[in-house]
Amino acid sequence: MKDHLPPNSRVIVLSATGRLVSMPELVPTLPTDRPTVFVAGAMAHGKVEVDYGDECVALSGYPLSGAMALARLTCAYENHLGIV
Repeated sequence: MKDHLPPNSRVIVLSATGRLVSMPELVPTLPTDRPTVFVAGAMAHGKVEVDYGDECVALSGYPLSGAMALARLTCAYENHLGIV
């Protein structure tokens, strides 16, 4: 699967079982010299299981829907880039 991602990209898996992070704090620390790819599950139950992720993070202490997880990610980038 990683063959289809940008070369030298950092792959971050979004999962309720990952290391708990605050997206507004994480986004500014991401490298700007290489692409960052986020992998989010699109299923009602279960967890994302991939072997090509560099890091696994949780966006909340509670399970979130895919839509809510992506909304938190998008909002963090909007605030960081001043798009609001």
